[in-house]
Amino acid sequence: MPKIARSDIVVPNKLEPAAREGLIEALYKVHCQVFDGVSRDAFAKYVVESKAEHTWINVHRDHAGEIVGYFALHIFERELGGQACAIFRAEAGTLRTHRGGNTNTRFGLELALPYLLRHPGRRIYYLGSLVHPSSYCLFDKLFDVVWPSARHPPPPDVLAFMDELANSFGLERVSADNPLTRQVHWITRDTEVERHYWRQCNKPAARFFIEANPGYGEGDGLVTLVRVDAHNLRHLIASFFGERYARRKEAWMVRLYRLPIGGQLLRPAEVVRRLQATTLFGSFDAPSLATLARSAQIVALPAGKDLFRAGDPGDELYVIARGAAYVLSPGVGDGEGGGDAHIIDELAAGDLFGEIAMLSGDRRSASVRTATATLLIQISRPALFSILDAHPELSEIIWKNFAARRFDDCVRSLPGWKTMARAARLAVVDAGQHRPLAAGERAELSAGDRLLVLLGTVQVEQAGTSTVVRAPAFFDTTQAMAVTASGAARIVRIAR
Repeated sequence: MPKIARSDIVVPNKLEPAAREGLIEALYKVHCQVFDGVSRDAFAKYVVESKAEHTWINVHRDHAGEIVGYFALHIFERELGGQACAIFRAEAGTLRTHRGGNTNTRFGLELALPYLLRHPGRRIYYLGSLVHPSSYCLFDKLFDVVWPSARHPPPPDVLAFMDELANSFGLERVSADNPLTRQVHWITRDTEVERHYWRQCNKPAARFFIEANPGYGEGDGLVTLVRVDAHNLRHLIASFFGERYARRKEAWMVRLYRLPIGGQLLRPAEVVRRLQATTLFGSFDAPSLATLARSAQIVALPAGKDLFRAGDPGDELYVIARGAAYVLSPGVGDGEGGGDAHIIDELAAGDLFGEIAMLSGDRRSASVRTATATLLIQISRPALFSILDAHPELSEIIWKNFAARRFDDCVRSLPGWKTMARAARLAVVDAGQHRPLAAGERAELSAGDRLLVLLGTVQVEQAGTSTVVRAPAFFDTTQAMAVTASGAARIVRIAR
């Protein structure tokens, strides 16, 4: 995946009219790939031709010099309650292929700190009308006190102040009785998978945002206020540099684990610690975890790194210890950054992947690319298979994961299925009954049962016809079926 090659700071009011128009055109082109619902005139008014006293735009470019993103920071100087105040506001949009570098936080710090030093004692706030859970989660991570939040519901005077500010910027309420949800009309172009990811996300900040702003998918914004004071600034700086230090330390430790002494003395204990922190392996007994840890590896990757691509051989399963990753459709991205990614799944901390190639013996059926800086536990086939019999709950989870991905691959483009929400499709296969078949073994399916051939090659007989099929295959029919395995196979019977 390509990275941002350089970022240039542009001050719009210092540009000639023709240059400013060219900037609007170039940024709006990128904006339309990230957001929907915003006209060119509205975009120009908010981002480039803002009435703020100060506006800076950080323009991100790739190695070819093409614009791939922007971050606009505005400072509005006002008098509120008889006191001089500064209200920071911002808009940002970056192509998915170039996200994850933390460039915008650094840019904001570089501009905000000098302003604070030039105006000691001035009350300074950041006011957002956030339209996506990812933006809210970033603020929740960077600042200690964010209004509103689960930990800090706004007191009545703060709520009234937020309402006053939102009104002063012309943000209309979504409903008369809620001052914090406003009509913004910036609709993030999330895929179905991304929407599913955020709806299922277990981050407390994401859950709070979605509950507080359920209409974000239609462009509603959650009014969010941060007091830019010494306490919040200390937290921001500590978060920013603490994360950078933690990632570098992590990378050093991963290199140490590859050395003989580190691999023998340090890595197994770290693998056990990481696995115990996941829901999947947290209840495992110490001997089983020790078995996994002896051969498991720890892999640290930056954002935008391909772990493997469709067609690669695969004999390992991965567990995300920290971070997130995209699963991309086959044929996308030959090499890092090639092609526009079509996301078929998004994975978070605690999720596992790579089981399809491990269980089926096939090559990788999809590509996996990190969405953020990510730490992975890599588990080999022999280590995993050695404990599956002793832990049927792990076996069931892995087979269900495998079935869900293969089922979704089979049906998501079919009539009647492609219009169904992904969560509903996965619920269908999750309720299915798994059955392993030995060579020559026969299974009877009742009229109306659906059939997912998960592994192997089988002969399917229905209505007097016989078809030999190789996994993965899906039969959605109302006729009774008989399935005979040519060799070791596995099927899923799905009641209608």
